[in-house]
Amino acid sequence: MIGIIILTGSWMGYLQYGRDMDACSSHVTSFDNYEEERLAVVINKLYVADQKSCAEEIVKRCRENSFKSIRFSYDQAIPNALYVTVYGSKHQVEEGKEMFSFSYLQEDTSGTYNIIDNPEKFILKLERADEL
Repeated sequence: MIGIIILTGSWMGYLQYGRDMDACSSHVTSFDNYEEERLAVVINKLYVADQKSCAEEIVKRCRENSFKSIRFSYDQAIPNALYVTVYGSKHQVEEGKEMFSFSYLQEDTSGTYNIIDNPEKFILKLERADEL
């Protein structure tokens, strides 16, 4: 009985903490000197206690171009807006069950700033999945 509890606890710990997040799809919309990046990210977690921290980590990885599966072409253009849908697992992506989504947008609507050079000009806005 104790072995089953330890095994179950180890498995749950692996599912929550043993896997890294990764981007699973990306779509860019460009017009004139403005570019929007739409991204789907699998965080490989059972739950997210702090969605804001999770969103900030995703923005950081976008800015650093440090996802394993996707590399952004920032030499061509840097996004002026970022829209992200967050999933817990690849299975949830296939079922269309998102955990939450967020946008990382400029405070003003001029479109003159980008996510890498001017992060202080952006606001992170969380949206819960049940609001969508």
